[in-house]
Amino acid sequence: MQAKFWLWCVLLAFAMVSCKEGKSGKKSGSSGKQIELPSYAPDLLTKIRSEGTSVDLISLKKDVSVSMSFDNPQSYSIIMSFITDDVGQLTNLCSPEAHLITQKNGDILVEMDLYYKNGCNAMVFLDKDGKKIAANLISNEGVDFFNNFLKAKNTQDSLGR
Repeated sequence: MQAKFWLWCVLLAFAMVSCKEGKSGKKSGSSGKQIELPSYAPDLLTKIRSEGTSVDLISLKKDVSVSMSFDNPQSYSIIMSFITDDVGQLTNLCSPEAHLITQKNGDILVEMDLYYKNGCNAMVFLDKDGKKIAANLISNEGVDFFNNFLKAKNTQDSLGR
């Protein structure tokens, strides 16, 4: 009887270890390959914050048709304050939620793609050819703002308005 007890204990312990390994293996597999990009230069970030006059935000989600221009100084400043100086977190499994175009009196200063889901948190700066050149972390307030702003219509209003 005691041998059966110990056999069951060993089998149970083995099963628990196997389950843990399976879960961790799945987790690392679903997190994707890290994309290494530097953060946008602090002096350039300061320049677009101080010289920019508007930012257009365009949703890239199929279930959300939102496009808005933030063109008053206060709203522009708030949107730009969400971009921190820290390096963003980005993997090959993430897709952009929105595209932002920062302008100075109608001239494009910089274009960016916004990532904040599935383990990513980054405002990715693009060059003139659309190539990723830098990624900065978005503040928690920024993630909350973009998440609320880019909600699907059916989750915004249960009456369908």
